[in-house]
Amino acid sequence: MDFYETQKKYRKKSFKVFANIFLKVFLVAISILIGWRIGASDKDILILENEKKLKSFEVSILNLEEQLVSIKLKLKEANRALREKNIVEGKNYGFEAKKVLAVALANGISEKRIIDHLRILNSKENCRNFTSKEMSVSTENFIPPNSFLTLLGGGLRLKAEGASIDNSPDKPFFDPKKPINVSLIYFGGTETLAEKLPISKKIHAGKFVINLIIKKSNVRGSIIVKYNTCKL
Repeated sequence: MDFYETQKKYRKKSFKVFANIFLKVFLVAISILIGWRIGASDKDILILENEKKLKSFEVSILNLEEQLVSIKLKLKEANRALREKNIVEGKNYGFEAKKVLAVALANGISEKRIIDHLRILNSKENCRNFTSKEMSVSTENFIPPNSFLTLLGGGLRLKAEGASIDNSPDKPFFDPKKPINVSLIYFGGTETLAEKLPISKKIHAGKFVINLIIKKSNVRGSIIVKYNTCKL
């Protein structure tokens, strides 16, 4: 065997070894790729299943919420019908009055408030005469020194704010044709009335009612506050 044949044989052997190594590496790479793809597919399937379960859970929550709202409405109607039935049945006289009373109770108006209003109907003879007080009205350009009015020994305080007739400092007084804001401070709370003059207001205080009438005064920049109390 000469040199060339030996060299050729060596080349063939080297090529076979290289091809064998390349084939093994290729098979290993294919195996890794297939395994990764299978794992990714399983992960995608798991995510889809979880999304389906989540959507199903959300739909169940919505259905339960709708059922709960429906039950509450039915319960409210049932309670209302029961109250009307308990008050209306058994008496023939005063049917309309009892029906109105039943509807008021069913709508959440307290029994005490209804009783106080009913007492007012028979309490005219227990009312004191009206007393009048003058009070200044504040504006954005003018705050008078007597802008607060204290009534009933400090049990009721009033403050009034209005829109000025003119923005100039020469005419800072409020415009009586426009709505004014009257703040009522009593029982530790505050209530604001935003209306045009004259203004009427009833304040319930236990077994007493305070009647307020607020109207225009002849004194520029002021209003008249008339009030009395009625014993229930």
